[in-house]
Amino acid sequence: MLFAITRTYLLIVKNVMIALLLLLSGYGRSQVVPVTGQQPGGTSTILTDPKLPHLKAVNVQCNSKVLIVTFTKPIRCGTLSIDGSEFVVTPLFGSIATTSANSCVFGTEIDTVWITLSDPQPPGDYKLTIKTGTDSNTLVDLEGNEIPNGESIGFTVFPPVPTPMDSLAPFGCGPGYLQLIFPDLISCNSIAGDGSDFKISGSSNAGIIKAEGICNNGFTRLIHITLDSPLVKAGNYQITLVRGSDGNSLINECGTETPPGATLSFNTLDTVSAFFNFDIGYGCTKDTIVLHYLPAGASDWQWSMDSSFTSTSISPSIVEGSFGPRYIQHIVSNATCSDTVTEVVNLDNMLKSVFQAPAEICPKDLVTFKNASIGKIESWNWNFGDGSSSSMEIPEAHRFPDSRTETIYHVSLVVQNNLGCYDTSYASIKKMQSCYITVPNAFTPNGDGKNDYLYPLNAYNATALDFKVYNRIGQIVFETRDWTKKWDGTINGQLQGTGTYVWTLNYTDGPTGKRIFLQGTSVLIR
Repeated sequence: MLFAITRTYLLIVKNVMIALLLLLSGYGRSQVVPVTGQQPGGTSTILTDPKLPHLKAVNVQCNSKVLIVTFTKPIRCGTLSIDGSEFVVTPLFGSIATTSANSCVFGTEIDTVWITLSDPQPPGDYKLTIKTGTDSNTLVDLEGNEIPNGESIGFTVFPPVPTPMDSLAPFGCGPGYLQLIFPDLISCNSIAGDGSDFKISGSSNAGIIKAEGICNNGFTRLIHITLDSPLVKAGNYQITLVRGSDGNSLINECGTETPPGATLSFNTLDTVSAFFNFDIGYGCTKDTIVLHYLPAGASDWQWSMDSSFTSTSISPSIVEGSFGPRYIQHIVSNATCSDTVTEVVNLDNMLKSVFQAPAEICPKDLVTFKNASIGKIESWNWNFGDGSSSSMEIPEAHRFPDSRTETIYHVSLVVQNNLGCYDTSYASIKKMQSCYITVPNAFTPNGDGKNDYLYPLNAYNATALDFKVYNRIGQIVFETRDWTKKWDGTINGQLQGTGTYVWTLNYTDGPTGKRIFLQGTSVLIR
């Protein structure tokens, strides 16, 4: 028994040594060298030269006419024959038409060869075998090693498989279109442009008006479907593939039609509306805006007004102390859909009493008042300060009593609006003692507040006035077109001496419109 075990062990060692010597000597560059030996327990092993290139896999394209062959090592491109004479397909229906050698560049390497057959191969099991081609070699790697002549690998041609409807691209709120995604290329020519390849059923009516592929070289993996109206309500829907107006459903790049009846389900959420109502509590000095919102599916809402007010309350109140338009923005969402609405809230209950009246009047002048009050006014109360009044919006021209003395009258206007609010404005009117225009015949510019200036007196009703003062040699020492501008007896800050000065006065009389010219002399006394 011991002798038998020892003999078996020595045989294994001998076979391994032979294999190693063959590998080191370079033997077997053009063929697979299997080394078999019996191991203890009755098993055997096959050792293959790892330096040699070998067939790795054969993949069949869906048209069953193209074989994609890969190798364990890169192959010199120049050792591949265009006619494919290095390959034998068993069984073969038709012939090998060409290989990818026609796209090879001298000096490059490849790890994949495309073999094009003359005819599609029916479904079944096949074998691809490497042999020496018309160029006297099989395929050679970069070190000069050939794939062993006669090496083969099996592969299977499967029946054509239709392309399923895989999934829908994510969509947002109230979708107006859907995007179908496919795992394989779909022929764009097989897509009915009117969208009749698809039908949508579910919680509400949904029609399709157009379908188009995002195409590249006539094929696509994405079909864009346009709906006749957005799906704005929450619901469950199903899109179904049917045969369209072009007589087919969808056809993939291998010419296989996807059977009608394929479906995809999807859900939609309710869109949300930020529409809101509001009430205004009007006041005399402040208004209160109360906002009202019915969530209707919204889970978040945000109010803002003129960048001065924000709130997340569902019905906030805003107190405003000034009047005019307010711009209120409301933003709502339900984590998927959102909406924004801006409303103008007009606080139009401003009440302001305003009127215009002359500051100075002459005796017997008729005074007119201009009412410029603002608001929804319902009553007016004028008090002229002389014991008389009026309730007219615009009172008749008023003549103040001729007291023959300078008198100041305090006029007021009280207005009341539709809310019972009041506002009052005031004006003071000075009635002059006289409006007879004259120029003093003397003045004393000594700063005592009496007769310190030379100017036309009482020129209240004069227009287009021109007043000039001359010295004894005819030089103009003062000139003005504003009768309230007065000569103080100086020229350029230099005091003028005591003496007689000539003046001229031109003006238009307001009540009559006549042009009047006056002249005279005044004595400067120091």
